[in-house]
Amino acid sequence: MRRLRALVAVTLIAVSWTSAPGQTYRNFRDELDEIMTRAKLRIGPLRLLPKLQLQNLGYDDNVYFRNPEEGPVGDYTGSLSPEIRAYLLLGRSLILSFTENPEYLYFAKETHLRTFTNSYAPRIRLNLFNRFTLSGDYRFQKHLRRAFSEFSDLVSDTTKGNTTSFFYETPRGSSIGLSVVIDRFSYEDIVLPDREVLFSRSLNRKESTGNVEVYYPIFSESTFFAKVGSTRYEFDHPSSLWKNSRSVQASAGLRFPFMGRARGTISVGYKRFIPDSKERKIFSGLVADTDVDFRLGRFGLRFGLGRDNHFSYLEDVLYYVEDRVSSGLSFRLTRRFRLDYDIKYGALKYPEPFQVYAPGVGSLETARRDVHRTHSIGFAVRILRTTGIQLSYNIFERTSNVPGSDRKRNFFGLGLTQDF
Repeated sequence: MRRLRALVAVTLIAVSWTSAPGQTYRNFRDELDEIMTRAKLRIGPLRLLPKLQLQNLGYDDNVYFRNPEEGPVGDYTGSLSPEIRAYLLLGRSLILSFTENPEYLYFAKETHLRTFTNSYAPRIRLNLFNRFTLSGDYRFQKHLRRAFSEFSDLVSDTTKGNTTSFFYETPRGSSIGLSVVIDRFSYEDIVLPDREVLFSRSLNRKESTGNVEVYYPIFSESTFFAKVGSTRYEFDHPSSLWKNSRSVQASAGLRFPFMGRARGTISVGYKRFIPDSKERKIFSGLVADTDVDFRLGRFGLRFGLGRDNHFSYLEDVLYYVEDRVSSGLSFRLTRRFRLDYDIKYGALKYPEPFQVYAPGVGSLETARRDVHRTHSIGFAVRILRTTGIQLSYNIFERTSNVPGSDRKRNFFGLGLTQDF
């Protein structure tokens, strides 16, 4: 019985503290120590780290994300996503790992939306002479979701990719090295009686990125990082070859401890996106990907800032620029109960005017602007250590200067939270 309780506890409270493939670099010795400390569940030579995610279990009053005139459809929904990470350590110089992450998306009435997907990622890390680390991974990720803020439909998207890196590491924990990331993105087309959306034709592509990266530990377990790189974008469909482009980007910031009073990443930088087509507008300017969480006594403060350009699925549109800002406040009433409030704001700006069709209006040319707002209020009950059940009410609203593009969605439900 004691072993069973320990297994349940590990399953519920496990946090994805190791670096996900393709994300910021992690020092070999730090990752090895974390695996030996946290992956307590063992089967033979394998160390296991399970995790359970239960998300958006509740009622969605607009599952198809329709505008009011089209008649929104409500349904009860939820997703269950267990994950297992298996590690095989050979001495203190080789880490073999494998991540398996199936996901089941459930709808009570709209049964054709029920979907089972699976993602997995094998990975190898070799440390030579306590100085040089060679890492490589392959990843297959598949989801049914609204992959970008621009999407109104649930779309099946698949990513197949690999990352290879070579780093020099010092005994004090600093690192410098090279990484190469290659990803192939593919999307499912949607064909309905009244319309069709060819996501595959507009978005299927290959992205190849090379980076020079530097990491330097400062303060208490926090890390300063800087990254400079270049990316090549190549589209699959002949009608989308005009979207081929390249970019150069540089970013720097701080990565806070995975556990502690401050957690998350502050990252800001500069990006220059250059289309092959000379007629298309260049994007040049600030980019950011920042999300941090501070804990001060009974209060928890959250802040997020993001900016980047993304490829558009709209015909004859190359990209849009998305700005997002988010903030949140939590207050612990007791050791077991917590109140939460979050607000998110996002703006999508299309740099070039294009033709759109608006119901009741016809064809018009516009420089499209969309604004997204989300309010979320709820409370959480701690059930085990850092794990709790969170009950929340969310209001999402999108307004646009394109007639017929406004959307509104309410969701009431619960899920597991692992940041108590």
